[in-house]
Amino acid sequence: MRKTRDTIAAVDADLAWSAACTAYRLNSGYFKEPEVVGDQVVRHTNRDIVRQALANTAMITDADREQAQNCRRHMATSVTMQALRTELGEWARITAKVCDLDTITSNYDLSVITAMPQSYAKQLKKESVDARLARCDQAHAGQVGDKVELVVEILRNNYSAKYNTWFVSGITDNNLAVFFAYREELKSDQTLKIRGTVKRLVDRATQLNRVKIHKQEAV
Repeated sequence: MRKTRDTIAAVDADLAWSAACTAYRLNSGYFKEPEVVGDQVVRHTNRDIVRQALANTAMITDADREQAQNCRRHMATSVTMQALRTELGEWARITAKVCDLDTITSNYDLSVITAMPQSYAKQLKKESVDARLARCDQAHAGQVGDKVELVVEILRNNYSAKYNTWFVSGITDNNLAVFFAYREELKSDQTLKIRGTVKRLVDRATQLNRVKIHKQEAV
């Protein structure tokens, strides 16, 4: 193999995935850039921690190795299912490629694997949210035009650059699915009392308009 700037010494793929999970655990997340306070680095990049773990495998726990297997298997299954429904996008194709490798020989592939635990965590959360929304009652929070006041657990926020707004999904305290647009991001896993007007009824979900946050509920 011709040596290039991207080439690295061969690394067993299982070890690379395990090191990625070690970095994600130690950083409690994924950091592409170091976190610096004053002149001191308080949190190293996940990539730097992966390098350390590959050099010192004692950093990798059995739980990291198990998590790595779960992560790799889940991501591979996810892109396979996606491929059955539609043409894969670039990131999905890259994900499929690294999931299939037995040996890692490039910095780029190692960087992709380093980001996989975060993608895995996001997918698990999305699947959990979808499952909760699917279990909501087959009823609505009102009729079109009604002004309603609801206690809502925020489950998901998706930003739309096209509309410069956040699209929010949540569940009311009586297990009804609602969604609405809001000018600011609303942190997930918080419970809010909101006011709004019923705009549209969609299957088992209620779309709200002109939403205002009344107050945060104690959880």
